[in-house]
Amino acid sequence: MDRVELRVYNRAPAALCKGACESICPRNGPDPSSEISMNLSQTNETAAADPGARALGFLAEHRLAPTPVNYWVAHDYLGGDNAGLGSAIDEALASVVALDDFVVRELYEQHVAGESFRRFRGMGEDIDKLLGVLLDNVRNADRNTSGFQASLTENITRLDKSQDPVGLRTVAQNLLQATAAANASNAALQKDLEATELEAQLLRSELDKHRREAMTDPLTGLLNRRGMEIETARMIDSAPDSDAAMLVMDIDHFKKINDTYGHAVGDVVIRKVAETIAEVAPGEAVTARFGGEEFVIVLPGASCDTARTLAEKVRTAIARLRLVRRQDKLAIAPFTVSVGVAMRAPEEPVAALFDRADKALYEAKHGGRNRVVTAA
Repeated sequence: MDRVELRVYNRAPAALCKGACESICPRNGPDPSSEISMNLSQTNETAAADPGARALGFLAEHRLAPTPVNYWVAHDYLGGDNAGLGSAIDEALASVVALDDFVVRELYEQHVAGESFRRFRGMGEDIDKLLGVLLDNVRNADRNTSGFQASLTENITRLDKSQDPVGLRTVAQNLLQATAAANASNAALQKDLEATELEAQLLRSELDKHRREAMTDPLTGLLNRRGMEIETARMIDSAPDSDAAMLVMDIDHFKKINDTYGHAVGDVVIRKVAETIAEVAPGEAVTARFGGEEFVIVLPGASCDTARTLAEKVRTAIARLRLVRRQDKLAIAPFTVSVGVAMRAPEEPVAALFDRADKALYEAKHGGRNRVVTAA
């Protein structure tokens, strides 16, 4: 197995993958390998202070590839903020269970992936509180306005009845005082509303950020399974009677790629397939990594011919990809995808549509792979 020098990156998982894993792509950095050689004299000091370096050191110690998922789990574990993850890893390390990529992936799904949804719910609670403050301000403004109107009505009535200059001065003073009080109250309310608006903008920005995180696959940047389901349901709800097609595709012999070149190279292959899908699919399409080496494209308003044509374009483009590892000029064997296509029936649920497209994919796999099959 090739040995490579690992460069230390203090970046988010997706950035780490691009820097540390995409070495076989013509424009990216160091060579991927599941066996890591580090220059300890240069990295020990950095690792002590840099959380990213500590995470990479943890991966090296346990012979884990520096993939985004592995890095994310190591980073959260060493940070100590995720109690559930910490306990699970401590238990795994204390047992005879090897801490391999499969175990780390399960820990990620159980203890890390759900964190975005928990933060999302927390943001919702903050927004509820903010709305409560806003409603209180509106109620206060209504009470202040009602009080001012009552004072104004009372003093106008007194003004109509009074012929005494002293009484007129008293009415005028009362009106001035009421006006000044109303102005002061409005100024205070304006400040409160401005502060509330700023807080609302910050919360909205955070909410959008966590919503995107919760719906995005960290390795590819495409939607994840949940994101695909949400966006597809929204698309269908907006045009329930329109045609729609679903393409489900799977990288052929992906296990062989991992076994031959390692999981880091496998991750690069997944990223290149995702990039190709994003480039070929039209802008209105929903594109997602459904899980593992499986991808989904949902086409709104597409005919069967349009969907099949797109499937062939994606299949052909991926079959033409050629990747070379820069360090040793090793050419990665060409890889392909099989595609299943299904047209949505009237009022058909998304899950049923996926099931039919997945069955068509199964036929494509068993029919020789690297082909497109359309569901009946």
